[in-house]
Amino acid sequence: MYRLGWLRRGAVAALAVVLSTALSATTATARDGCSYEPSLQQWVCHVVNPPGPGSGSKPPTGPGLCSWQGLEYPCHDNAFGWFDSQDGCYYATLTPQPAYDSKLWEGHLDGQGAIYQFMCPTRTGTGGGWQWRATSPRPVTVTPAGLAQEALATLTLPRPVPPSSPSGAKLPDGRPYTVVRVPTWFWTIPASYQAKTARAAVGPVWAQVTVTPVALTFAPGDTGRTASCSGPGTVWTPAVGPWAHAPGGCDYEYPQSTYGYPGGQLTATYGIVWRATWVGSGGTGGIFPDVTTTATSRFAVAEAQAVIVK
Repeated sequence: MYRLGWLRRGAVAALAVVLSTALSATTATARDGCSYEPSLQQWVCHVVNPPGPGSGSKPPTGPGLCSWQGLEYPCHDNAFGWFDSQDGCYYATLTPQPAYDSKLWEGHLDGQGAIYQFMCPTRTGTGGGWQWRATSPRPVTVTPAGLAQEALATLTLPRPVPPSSPSGAKLPDGRPYTVVRVPTWFWTIPASYQAKTARAAVGPVWAQVTVTPVALTFAPGDTGRTASCSGPGTVWTPAVGPWAHAPGGCDYEYPQSTYGYPGGQLTATYGIVWRATWVGSGGTGGIFPDVTTTATSRFAVAEAQAVIVK
């Protein structure tokens, strides 16, 4: 901890006197939509308006009052930074930051936390100096969009469960296979193709995310393009015959065999495309970028042998 110089101490002492005489000695909580959240261990200001283009999270526009040991203090001061209701001091990030020094950083690694200039109007004397902190006491602005991100992060999206053999059979050497120029069906189990929801809330601010599967994809593993269809696909059975196309277009025709491939097999990749939408307090809402979960399957592509009788 580093103390301020004499000139700085005079200014700090003057501010301490002003604060101590101007603030009422009454038990109070933060105002202007701010409250202390024990789970976050810091003051949180609730905002229900969606952020506009190019706008970031902003602190409350009003002065705001924070409390410490029954006294109220402005949550922010233009000269001294943000008030920490845990120790009764103001903290402002020191700019520029001093060169890294293990002692000044109190043993923490370079890049962890920062050096803050602090002033404590709640203490006798100047009560100021430099100090390392992990984070700023600046309030975290909670928005529906931010809570939607948190809710989305709690969801585990299933991977597709591909068939063990596209043709439902194996070659004499045990390799699963499909056949050249025959519709190869692709599918996943229905349980892996179900919508999921999650919700997050802090005080009156909330958001709910719904993640819905919108497509099943099939990267064939040869030079062909990825095929896709809506829905989980349909399991192929011998009853439909070898030449039938899958309902909804969930099939692919291999133009040549896997002769010459490593092990005589290729690796196909199955994917489920997920679309996440969210709604939140204050009439907010939006869409997240699509996410795809994948799984792979190895099999051979065999040539069908035909006997021509003249």
